[in-house]
Amino acid sequence: MNIDRRFFIIGWISAIAYGFFSKLNAQPYNPAARGKIVINQIGYYPTGPKLAFLINAPNSEKKQVELVDLITHKTVFVTNLGNSVSDKASNDKIRVIDFTKFDKSGSYYLKYGYSQSYPFGIGKQIYKDTFTKLLRSYYLQRCGVAVNDSVSGVKHPPCHLKDGIIAHNDEFHKAGDFKSAQGGWHNSGDFAKYVAPMTVTIGRLLNLYEQYPKLFRDNQLTIPESGNGRPDLLDEVKVGLDWLLKMQREDGAVYRKLSGKNWPGEILPNQDTQARYIFGISTPETGKFAAVMAMAARVYTPFDKQQAQTYLQAAQKAWGFLRKQRSMKVDWQEGDDTGSGKYLFGEWDQQESLKTDQDDRFWAAVELYITTGKTSYEKYLAKTITAFDYGEFGWKDPSPLAMVNYLVQKQRKGSDKLKLEITARLMRRADSLMEKINRSGYRLAIDKFHWASNHKVAEEGITLLYAYRITGNRGYYKAAVEQLDYLLGRNHFNLCFITGVGSNSVRNVHHRISRAKKIVIPGLMVGGPNTDAQDGIAPKGLGMLSYVDDERSWATNEYAIDNNASVIALMGMVMAQT
Repeated sequence: MNIDRRFFIIGWISAIAYGFFSKLNAQPYNPAARGKIVINQIGYYPTGPKLAFLINAPNSEKKQVELVDLITHKTVFVTNLGNSVSDKASNDKIRVIDFTKFDKSGSYYLKYGYSQSYPFGIGKQIYKDTFTKLLRSYYLQRCGVAVNDSVSGVKHPPCHLKDGIIAHNDEFHKAGDFKSAQGGWHNSGDFAKYVAPMTVTIGRLLNLYEQYPKLFRDNQLTIPESGNGRPDLLDEVKVGLDWLLKMQREDGAVYRKLSGKNWPGEILPNQDTQARYIFGISTPETGKFAAVMAMAARVYTPFDKQQAQTYLQAAQKAWGFLRKQRSMKVDWQEGDDTGSGKYLFGEWDQQESLKTDQDDRFWAAVELYITTGKTSYEKYLAKTITAFDYGEFGWKDPSPLAMVNYLVQKQRKGSDKLKLEITARLMRRADSLMEKINRSGYRLAIDKFHWASNHKVAEEGITLLYAYRITGNRGYYKAAVEQLDYLLGRNHFNLCFITGVGSNSVRNVHHRISRAKKIVIPGLMVGGPNTDAQDGIAPKGLGMLSYVDDERSWATNEYAIDNNASVIALMGMVMAQT
């Protein structure tokens, strides 16, 4: 066992003990009393940026902060506090603690007077365990199979074996017909399955795999398929892909979602025995489906050519439907959303991108071009790209991933003109994010906190990493790492937003399996602060402060597969570029 690894094991055992002791002896926090030190509770790379914050400390002549070895309790480094700045989103007074110059691996905490931070590590493998926990969350969300996981404690028999019943008449099926649609992943804290978030989740994960395949290996995740010679990530993603295939109609169109007509209680998925329905087709979902199937076709070819060909044929069939159906089409009826989310333009989601399917078609064309090389797809890109800015990737608008995939792909020569246009759009976005970061006391790339704000933070961090990759400007890299720092504890709440990692992480996730089993499932990132607080549980109208670690707060504290994909990608890109 090498020295670095042995030191980390000892350090993290001590860190666990320290965190337990701190919680037992914790007093209610009084910001006027002494201030608190917030840090990335996982830790930092030896050669990377290392910034913590002292929040709401009273004025003092004391300027120095000590970095203390967790095992020996000896001070190993001293740094000066930065000037006090006001954070408008929280009204916190923040002073920066910069210990970037210290590069020795180990386990530490920061000390300022009587204030101490939670422990954290410094090391070359600092994110490895958290990365694995995040990736394993998908296995724990599997639908239609028994899950028996000794690592997390999640265990239940096969569930939802009768998915699904056609909800409404269409050209190919009558209401009440059965169409086999078992499998896939439960989307979030409940048991519904949606094409929109499923596709963008897979898109984000396959994008990371394509760029940095060395991050993934067989036997990485301890799942049933481990040991088959294929990276575990691709085994897990195949679960989602194969469910998506079942949601495609005979003419290439894709159904939107599958759920019951009532929200389930705090029960295990096998106890949700209500009838489950397949709801109408949608051109936005069909476009996203075509995109991920085209991606999968090229990613899976080295491992299973026949399966890869199945994915490509499904993508081309979906594209054929879109070419015939020139205008946006969504089969939605009143009552479709009594037991599941809408995932369409509506009361809560009113972005302009939801009024069109052009962004979804654009993504499909990009991925089909990269996979097949057919010029007809590239001509479509050149004709339509002027309609898109570079924004935040997600189910509401997948065009940013389409643009960056075209830019970084190596399979085709591509158009230099298109690449320049995409680069210009991406850099405009990155520079606007840097302006927000420089105005924020918490160095955040977002200044509005609505549904899934943590997802937004992660996605903006990814954009900043692409800007770093394009320019080599280290400032973009540092800013991207700071978005990860926020998610891992360097925030107003001194809370890691991912379960089961760090000394003080979210525990009361809105998640049926967690509540039914009365366990904390590791590796679930929650949605985060949401000023709209639609659940009536989190405090409303407080922006960054509209958050509560409460299992009832589905507006701020629910896990979702696409949220996890974004933080996985941000963390993975940091790991790969460090």
